[in-house]
Amino acid sequence: MKEPEDDRRSKVALQRYEVISPLLNRPLPRGAQEIMIEEIAGTLHCNVDGILITLGKRTIERYLSNYLKFGLEGLKPQVRPEQGSLKAFPQEALDEAVKIRETRPELSADSIIEELCSAGVAGAGRMNVSTLNRHLRRLAKDRPSLKRVVKKRYRLLSVDGAHVLWICDVWDGPYLYDEALARKRRLRLVAIIDSFTRFIVHAEFYWNENRPCIEDTLMKAILKHHLPSLFYTDNAKTFRSQHLLRIAAELGFAVKHSLPGSPEGRGKIERWFRTVAEKFEPLLKEQIDSGKLTALADVNSLFSAWLERRYHERRHSTLKMSPRQALENAGKNHLNMSRQVEPATVRQAFLWRERREVSSLGAVKIYGNLYEVDEDLLGKTAELRFNPYDLRRILVYCEGVFRCEARPYRMKNFTDKRVAERQSDSKNALEQAMQAIVQEHRIDAVRRSGLSFAHALEVKRDE
Repeated sequence: MKEPEDDRRSKVALQRYEVISPLLNRPLPRGAQEIMIEEIAGTLHCNVDGILITLGKRTIERYLSNYLKFGLEGLKPQVRPEQGSLKAFPQEALDEAVKIRETRPELSADSIIEELCSAGVAGAGRMNVSTLNRHLRRLAKDRPSLKRVVKKRYRLLSVDGAHVLWICDVWDGPYLYDEALARKRRLRLVAIIDSFTRFIVHAEFYWNENRPCIEDTLMKAILKHHLPSLFYTDNAKTFRSQHLLRIAAELGFAVKHSLPGSPEGRGKIERWFRTVAEKFEPLLKEQIDSGKLTALADVNSLFSAWLERRYHERRHSTLKMSPRQALENAGKNHLNMSRQVEPATVRQAFLWRERREVSSLGAVKIYGNLYEVDEDLLGKTAELRFNPYDLRRILVYCEGVFRCEARPYRMKNFTDKRVAERQSDSKNALEQAMQAIVQEHRIDAVRRSGLSFAHALEVKRDE
């Protein structure tokens, strides 16, 4: 099925935002922006078709100017019905030109045209060099693309303050018995570390390693510490969702991914995971094996206490101080670079979005539920925005404009199945042996409580 034009234009806009994101939300000294643009222009980028391309300086400057003037909408390609169509010569002539370019890439466009004319290819006489080069570039058959050799290069990520760079990754923990599924399941620790202070802005254990878990962790980190400049993650599919890019574009921070097979940029969080494995995992396994800890909520309660009272308060060998002291010193020395954002803005950005066609009955169906919408949307494709933790409320947009709130007609599921496990709160308590750490953490826990994904999105639990 051909991809809808609006979806493709949105993906192109998000890809262009990735390119210019290093130029945003940071004060740059005189001349630094031009240097950064030259560096970006010399880097390979992956377009929406998965093809490696390079961008010129003027193109990057145009992207930056359009984004600053019009936001994400300014990065969408202009709608031109004739774009990519052949008007000067037939498709058969272009196909023959592509075959020559693939077999003999050393030939110039002028030489290819001469070859086609000599062979008597229909329409070759109407070809010109610039038009042929443009179509060859569109098909990634230009000589630079065919000859390009990608060289491995390592870059040192410069960090000049707290909350400039957040690094996110997932660690595979021990197994815990899940009563709901009646089997053991591996725990997954999703964590985000601030590169400058080594402070864990948020970390939590989950049953899964999927998109809702990553978004849950990121949202809690933003609610507690506001916005970073750069969010650096693995290159796995879980971290490369279009929704994550949309969140970044709407809130105004950059998302970067490490290259496949090159985890060096995530060294700081990998080193912290080693600390977790050495210091916390033995304690956790002891409690699980003894049967004193049986629920995911209890695992996170113990882990939160250990994180706040053990890791954040201990002296870091590189910093020569504790991560908490490093964070406090950054604030005192005006090196806290986080940017404040309203919780309502965060809530809007993290809403999930799905496109559905409105039926002739004026209804849309999503996740097994049926909703009524306004009659003027009949036959149109609407964008549904919703909180996955509460499917009772669906906001309906059409062509980027809010139209109505969908009215539930038949409800089977009140939460998306991928987040249902996050809705249950365990009431089990740890045994007396673990209360020393938990009690020590109690005061801060009260002050910092209430930052769950569901609570942040204003979900009201059923009685």
